[in-house]
Amino acid sequence: MTLSTLLAIVGTACGIYYTYLGVVVGGHVLDMERRKSPSARILLTGVAWSVGPGDEYSEAGKKICRKGNWVLVAGIIAWFAFGVLR
Repeated sequence: MTLSTLLAIVGTACGIYYTYLGVVVGGHVLDMERRKSPSARILLTGVAWSVGPGDEYSEAGKKICRKGNWVLVAGIIAWFAFGVLR
């Protein structure tokens, strides 16, 4: 396995984990209507949900946002490095 393949796998895994965290953080939204709606929870994964102050989340949600930021940065770095090596 080459380094570029490994970076692609890491980048993809980070993307999948970031999407998972986006769905999980939907359960920590302070607005009760958005928390109950599955469609609103799925929409959180479509954007950079972890970027920003996180005022719409509970304390547990803010911790997930911080973790999401690290995963997002790791994924971006992995894909950037993949592109450089290709």
